[in-house]
Amino acid sequence: MNLISDRFYCRNLTMSKKDQVDIANFSICHLDTGKGLVAYLQKEAAGDEQLGMMRTYLVRMKRTHECIGYFSLKAGLVSVRETLVDENVSFDTIPGVELANFAVNAIYVQKYQIKGIGGVIFSNFILPIIGRAASYVGICLVYLFALPQPALLNHYGKYGFQRLNKDAEDKLHRRLKPSYDESCIFMYQLLKGK
Repeated sequence: MNLISDRFYCRNLTMSKKDQVDIANFSICHLDTGKGLVAYLQKEAAGDEQLGMMRTYLVRMKRTHECIGYFSLKAGLVSVRETLVDENVSFDTIPGVELANFAVNAIYVQKYQIKGIGGVIFSNFILPIIGRAASYVGICLVYLFALPQPALLNHYGKYGFQRLNKDAEDKLHRRLKPSYDESCIFMYQLLKGK
């Protein structure tokens, strides 16, 4: 899938020579917290793409074709209204899309001294792809598991993500949180009109 904006475009990871070079050189501004994002892109994204486990998109500048960032999406669900009846847990589910990986390329940021590119990627590419999928199947929200750092949680809050109340968050984390997101915090955003 190709999406194009005024200055950027994105497409699925193809592992072309250009993709391979850009992936090998991909860097992130906050290596202390983002090294997993780089490792995923460099070591696992191609395999997940081939298996259909996750779709990874490279975002590029139209004029130069430089890689400015990437994101990965996968189908999922969120469980709600948990009840315990005779030692059996029962809950309802809400269909969603997990924004599993999302990073801006530090090389691009440093070269052009530009800020806010993550917001551009989110509004011009991530939300439209999810919106397109929602026109074919039931999707009510987009969610992610953010590292438990106040600055990052606030940053996602600027994109419209919010947290559950403490009790609901604890219950959801017991049921849903992937092992690789062990210390992360669930955040979600309802799709418009939901």
